Amino acid sequence: MHVKVLLAFSNNLFSEGITRLLEDYEEIESYLFRENDDLDATLKELSPDIVLMDFITLYGFFANINPTSKMAFILVDTYCGEENIVSAFVSRRVTGILTPETNTEMLVKAINVVSKGEVWIDNNNIKNLMMGLSALKGEPATGKISAREKEIVALVVNGHRNKEIAEKLCISEQTVKTHLYRIFKKLALQNRSQLIVFALKNPSIVESHSNASFHVS
Repeated sequence: MHVKVLLAFSNNLFSEGITRLLEDYEEIESYLFRENDDLDATLKELSPDIVLMDFITLYGFFANINPTSKMAFILVDTYCGEENIVSAFVSRRVTGILTPETNTEMLVKAINVVSKGEVWIDNNNIKNLMMGLSALKGEPATGKISAREKEIVALVVNGHRNKEIAEKLCISEQTVKTHLYRIFKKLALQNRSQLIVFALKNPSIVESHSNASFHVS
């Protein structure tokens, strides 16, 4: 059985490179999605089993498109940060995560595994995910966070780093760090990954400051 893979990366050269790597594997049919293509028409025409993408494409072209039982998402981690990986896995239901060090053999194996409805994640990302998902366990945190802290949580969830948050809110980077320290303490969390998962599970703490739609199954 052939697996249809749509390559949708923000870098066309990267997409073309992976396409050539997959040409030697008869069980995989690969197709390129380019910036000027009609996404809806492409998905309808090809009906891909898997969409292989990077973080920019996931939250860009595919921002309003969710994976289905017939179309899975595999994310190639281009050093976008562990908290962004956690967010993508939980909120966007990505079922495959590949590191930049992945070779062709492992790429093909991941495609075949995910096409069968299974999850592909390397050991390092599993560790980060488990640390983040632990934020969903136990009793809910009772600490209340301020309006400013909610703004910061919303920006963290949407992938912004401390420097970017500081620039957006016109405060110092050190002030951002201080706010995050207080947020972690109030919510009984240890790191950004746990904060993202907690926010996705408890959208009320960011709902007035973010346009994102969160869902945890």
